[in-house]
Amino acid sequence: MKGCWLIAALVAPLWIAAEASACGTCSVGDPTLTIVGLEQPKANRFRTSATLRHRSDSIGANDVDKLTLSEQRMELAGAYSPTDRVSLSLMMPLVHRLITEVNLAEADIWAPGDLDLRVRGVIWRDRKFAPRHLVSLIGGLEFPTSSIEYGPNGVPLPLEFQAGTGSWDPIVGASYAMFSDPWSVYVSSVAIFPTTGTADTRASNSFRQTVLGQFQPWSFLAFQVGAEFRIDGPGYIGDVRDPNTGGHITYGTLGLVGLPHEKVMVHATAALPIIQRLDGTHEEGFAFTAGLVYEI
Repeated sequence: MKGCWLIAALVAPLWIAAEASACGTCSVGDPTLTIVGLEQPKANRFRTSATLRHRSDSIGANDVDKLTLSEQRMELAGAYSPTDRVSLSLMMPLVHRLITEVNLAEADIWAPGDLDLRVRGVIWRDRKFAPRHLVSLIGGLEFPTSSIEYGPNGVPLPLEFQAGTGSWDPIVGASYAMFSDPWSVYVSSVAIFPTTGTADTRASNSFRQTVLGQFQPWSFLAFQVGAEFRIDGPGYIGDVRDPNTGGHITYGTLGLVGLPHEKVMVHATAALPIIQRLDGTHEEGFAFTAGLVYEI
């Protein structure tokens, strides 16, 4: 039952009275519903969000060293635009991980994750007010704010048992957004370069590509379809490569974005792996995201 109140808090706005007469996005001259990270910057625009994420993962061979992971994350974030070209975002996760080992022993972990800071700057737009095309650069850093989980011998547990990598991870990328009511398109490419973290481990360098299309037939509801592609390099434990790291995976995504109140937005996305070419014995499963955005 842990976390049920968080789920209730996220879905409660769906029962708020029907259609809103205005929305925060109108202040930028475009009625497109956008979640945090996809919005058009506007001077002094401030948004907060709470997002729940679920995913599953299995690593290792059956009857040998298999680990099955179920992860839920509660991400609290804020985004502020000091100008109409720059957005700053800060995200702090609370992570729950249930790890089941091959002998059916379980580890249940609740811990803070790694703080994520990002800066997005618009380098080109077709016009100042209500632009239809935006090209942006992205830079950021993940901070080693997660707690470290230790075994009974006092040695830090492997990364699968940690809420974060415990490393300083630079982030670079670029994005393109197109707004043409009722259609919009968002494309982003982001690379993450982990450094050495908990227990002398280094997570995989990771390149992530997102392509998202949105159709908004009404001012209060939009439908999304997209794909997320990720390619990972090898991870290391000391100087030894982890054989179950690396490779690539592609998810297909379907989502909804709703506006139950002029300052409140809710969204939900389901992601299903459609192509998996992960190295070693590693398989990822269904993922689900639900969240709420509040425009201050």
